[in-house]
Amino acid sequence: MKLTRKQWLMLTVLVLGAFVTVLNQTLVTPALPSIMVEMSIDQSTAQWLTTGFTLVNAIMIPITAYLQDRFSTRKLFLTSMGLFAVGTLLCGLGHNFPMLLGGRLVQAAGAGILMPVTMTVLMLVFPVDRRGSAMGIFGLVIAFAPAIGPTVAGFVIDQADWHILFYAVFGLSLVIIAASIFLVDNKAPANRGDSVLDPLSLVLSTLGFGLMLYGFSALGSQGLNVITAGATVIGIAGVVWFFVRQTRLPYPMLRVDVLKNRRFLVGTIIGMLVQAALLAAGILMPIYIQSLHGLSATVSGLVLMPGAILMGIMNPIAGKLFDRHGPRKMAIAGMSLLTLTTVAFAVLNLNTSIIYLTVVYTVRMFSMALVNMPITTWAMNALDNKVMNHGTSVNNTLRQVAGSLGTAVIISASTMTQSAASPALGDAQGTMLGINVAFGVCALLCVIGLVMTIALVKDKPGEEAAVDEGGTRKSLLTSIMKTDVFSLPQTATVEEAMRLFVEKNISAAPIVDAAGEPVGFISDGDILKRLSPRRESFTDPIVLINRTVTDNEDYEQKLAKVMQMRASEIGAPRPICVSVHANLTDVCRVLAENHLKKVPVLEDGHIVGIINRSDITQYSMAAYLADHPQRALYCGEGEGPGEACTEGAAVVGK
Repeated sequence: MKLTRKQWLMLTVLVLGAFVTVLNQTLVTPALPSIMVEMSIDQSTAQWLTTGFTLVNAIMIPITAYLQDRFSTRKLFLTSMGLFAVGTLLCGLGHNFPMLLGGRLVQAAGAGILMPVTMTVLMLVFPVDRRGSAMGIFGLVIAFAPAIGPTVAGFVIDQADWHILFYAVFGLSLVIIAASIFLVDNKAPANRGDSVLDPLSLVLSTLGFGLMLYGFSALGSQGLNVITAGATVIGIAGVVWFFVRQTRLPYPMLRVDVLKNRRFLVGTIIGMLVQAALLAAGILMPIYIQSLHGLSATVSGLVLMPGAILMGIMNPIAGKLFDRHGPRKMAIAGMSLLTLTTVAFAVLNLNTSIIYLTVVYTVRMFSMALVNMPITTWAMNALDNKVMNHGTSVNNTLRQVAGSLGTAVIISASTMTQSAASPALGDAQGTMLGINVAFGVCALLCVIGLVMTIALVKDKPGEEAAVDEGGTRKSLLTSIMKTDVFSLPQTATVEEAMRLFVEKNISAAPIVDAAGEPVGFISDGDILKRLSPRRESFTDPIVLINRTVTDNEDYEQKLAKVMQMRASEIGAPRPICVSVHANLTDVCRVLAENHLKKVPVLEDGHIVGIINRSDITQYSMAAYLADHPQRALYCGEGEGPGEACTEGAAVVGK
């Protein structure tokens, strides 16, 4: 990932900021039982510390797309981290529930800006074929938060007081704010002139999302009444109105038209289902371990820690696998495991062992790593860079809404089941039944996600076509590349490769399987390297040839042996190709990073052409001269700019 030192430092600060916001969230969850006891509140009220946080996140994220079009990354980052720090301090000082909840909402306002900004920078800095790895590294850092958060929180809660947790996060926030002043880029946004804030859209998004999520959350504690029903209906109507309005504005606050991209829509919906199941489980597990098993918050954190660590380790691995093979196999395996482990949680009882809990939770987190980042990257890769900030905002908004709505519905189902069952079964068994029902709802969401993944998620071939609107990239690439492609079968020998090179006057050829899909690449340089003395290395091809073409018996024996080898044995084991829908800039990057003169061009997994470095150079020079005719070369008097030079004429720069 060839980034400058400055880019790496900026990304480090941005990712650490995101890490602190996630760490804060994982510190709160283990503290919920202690907060419930200290402030004399029930489960439905306490869950507002997480539901309210994600609710304000959902409200802020649509605004963030507009903010990214108006303000620099540094200003947005400083603002978001500043809000987060103020909210964290309020939480630390909060000795009653309203003040604690208020601090959480201020925290969420900052975090709601921060996460989309970080994701947008990641998606724009890294090229398309490296974004899986980039998101994997991002996931690795973020996963450390749930790995250490619950354990640290549990220890602090058992030994001291949960308020200390917020003071520690406040200190970390101040350090990151100080670093960002010097390390985060202050470059002005590119789309400032196209950004307009629509007041009605702002009101609709705030009230719509707020009332809808409040209505669903209040169902658990208040039941169905005029207030909860009214809030839910008005909220849903506001959200629908907001989305419809965005499609009719010349400069929408949020480009919801990105959802017209089928792949982006599918990936976003799957991400929403996973997010709902994930957040609800994060609330239910500490309550089950601490309230029903009577174990400490430290033990609760230790149960969750192996899963978080494994998820962190798997994120970059999953990212690399995504870049090489696409998302389908990983996503299907991940959703299948996620469904099975969620069903396993739906049949817990009061005597379930802690070891069983730890193992199942760890496998569940492993499955999350195979789904979350790959599916998100797959969805985001479907969008053009020009709307990437709106894509990240839409994706994050809907995931946060799904998290809040899913948590509200699942916790409401748990609370209502517990209230109905406790008089007959007792408090412990009633709570247990409520948790089983809640995980049953989670399992249903996972099944829906699994069906969608099997039916709709495809691998990499054809991905670029979704971004290439109107086929403009394809038209450009096909006009430059050579379509007379000469390839070798997997069974071809080196001798057959050499014969092809000589007869067709080429220097390299792709190796294809029986289906015509590329599986390797061999060049004349690969053959020369195999024939050259192994103890020396050469950078000059003439020197290499001179040392290779010698008149001795050892060379003849080596040549005979190499000629009978498979071409696939000495060529590149992995084909380096580009899509016919690829951006020309990405083609140049692939050629430069791999030190290639030419690269095969694929359409639907099959080779349709070869593009040479010299072809791109000629096209670029011709395009430049066409756009700048006054700078074109001319030859002799009477010949205008850009006219062809006659043979023997002197070339004069105008």
